Amino acid sequence: MTKPFRTGLGFGLAGLLAIALVACGGGGDSQSGATGGSEANVSGKIAVWDFEYETTPGYTKAIKALDAEFEKLHPGVTIERTAQPYENYEAIYRAAFTAHEGPDIMTMSPGQSGVLSYKNGLEELNDRISPEMNESISQWESVTPGLAAEGPRYGVPFGIQGWVFYYNKQLFAKAGLSTSFQPKSWGELISAGKRLKAAGIQPFAGGNKEGSETWGWFSLGFQSANTPQQTTELAEGKMSYTDEAVTKAFQPEIETQEAGLYPSDRFGKTAIEGFTQFAEGKGAMILGFWTTGGYWGDFNPAIGEKNLGIFYPPGNAQVGTLAGYADSIPVFAKNKDAAWALIEFLSSKKASETFFREAGILPNRGDVTLPKSAPVQARELVEASRSPERVIAPNAALQAAVNFGTMPAEMNQVLQGRTSLEGAQEAMQETAEKTRVE
Repeated sequence: MTKPFRTGLGFGLAGLLAIALVACGGGGDSQSGATGGSEANVSGKIAVWDFEYETTPGYTKAIKALDAEFEKLHPGVTIERTAQPYENYEAIYRAAFTAHEGPDIMTMSPGQSGVLSYKNGLEELNDRISPEMNESISQWESVTPGLAAEGPRYGVPFGIQGWVFYYNKQLFAKAGLSTSFQPKSWGELISAGKRLKAAGIQPFAGGNKEGSETWGWFSLGFQSANTPQQTTELAEGKMSYTDEAVTKAFQPEIETQEAGLYPSDRFGKTAIEGFTQFAEGKGAMILGFWTTGGYWGDFNPAIGEKNLGIFYPPGNAQVGTLAGYADSIPVFAKNKDAAWALIEFLSSKKASETFFREAGILPNRGDVTLPKSAPVQARELVEASRSPERVIAPNAALQAAVNFGTMPAEMNQVLQGRTSLEGAQEAMQETAEKTRVE
């Protein structure tokens, strides 16, 4: 099995947990940059802060090759790409925005937990984005206030990410269940889990020691019970975390836990341990990622491509996605034109193909076709991401302090019967009110 998981909804579970805690910061007045890109002055040093660099092997290999190619195309350019360790990320970014001094490009987490919390300190990029980029690239909602399809862009989105359920077809067949499992309701999913348990098969693998599985359960639960407009309302602070829509979003995880479908030691295991458990065939289902960690690329070598199935949240036909990450230009960047030229190059069709080949990052460009040799799960997910029913994944609406602090901590207590859901939601709302950045 490949080394799992340093990535996740941006691209990392561990990464997001630490990175997005920075999202309460930001500063400075937004200033539109001059038009430029490939026609602008491309020379000098481009300083980049990158939370995936030297952390995720496939990504690092891809970005080194692309940076070298860009420098070859522009002999007057030197790219200085700096890995920012997760544990120091918050302090480093806060200090940069406070001092108005730092790199030319910042790699950011998507949505309210990242780029949109820093928008006051980032360049609005609309004047630079070409019609071709706007049309070919998806996931723009991840970098647009209100998670809107149109509006001011504060970064360029890269890749496709989201939450999805994986299941082991062999174990489903052993329990007499369909190997083309696509539940139409959460109740049907729980019934299948009980049938697996009756057959002596662990229904769900998983580890929630850090509360990270709750992010995915919440996002899929909110998506299945509510509308995209309600996701926007939550993102904009127009919906309280005590709202019934939020209550509904937590019900699938609560009901699954109460049905006894998870291992008894779920809260003593990390998410990585849960992914390993699933890959070893010690669980029939797992809540995982679309790409780069806890995903098909980790599971196929162990389970077998033909034995690994995917199903989406029941309740509606929508598919929820967001960008894996975004590249943004801070207002204090010294080499904005060259920075934009690099971002434009990295978001090209050729670069997207390189990211998939080397790192399994699903392309968010509509003109990229995966090779026939690509795993069936990758091809299925890319097709799903281009569905007319695609919506922005609701976890993109969550403030960092809620998403990575209060929510997982409080919900772990709820799931273990130590506190009430009502009390947990009140705590989330209190955190949201204290940390919201307008």
